[in-house]
Amino acid sequence: MAYKIVSQAKAWWPIRFNGVTEEGEIVVNEIRGRFVILDEDEFVAFNDDVAKVGSELVQADNPDDRKTLSGVLSPFILRILENWEGVIEDDGSEGGRSVPFTKDNLERMLRVPNFAGGVTEAYRDLRKAQPEQRKGN
Repeated sequence: MAYKIVSQAKAWWPIRFNGVTEEGEIVVNEIRGRFVILDEDEFVAFNDDVAKVGSELVQADNPDDRKTLSGVLSPFILRILENWEGVIEDDGSEGGRSVPFTKDNLERMLRVPNFAGGVTEAYRDLRKAQPEQRKGN
């Protein structure tokens, strides 16, 4: 099979993250994310940037100057995630309201337990390009 070079590779990929129902049952939440597949040079720079900024969460002298996890993570996630499907907000209707992908909505989701880890795990699996990872095996 031939390989086609594209200027920016992108792909939809499942994002899974654990949650707990009101009844105390563990559930696996799943949405789909449209990821930007960084090239190797971009990926190295991305990882370097992530490593540098991690200390911002705890190194501020004044607690008021400390950054929130969602605020620190969102610029990085926005470099690799450009859209999603399956994020629903409870608006009182039976099916809920679809939540559009925006910076503010991403920051809301980054405050949801396990979501950030689900995004990074999904991106890691996507970059590996291993079908068994996608199937959840």
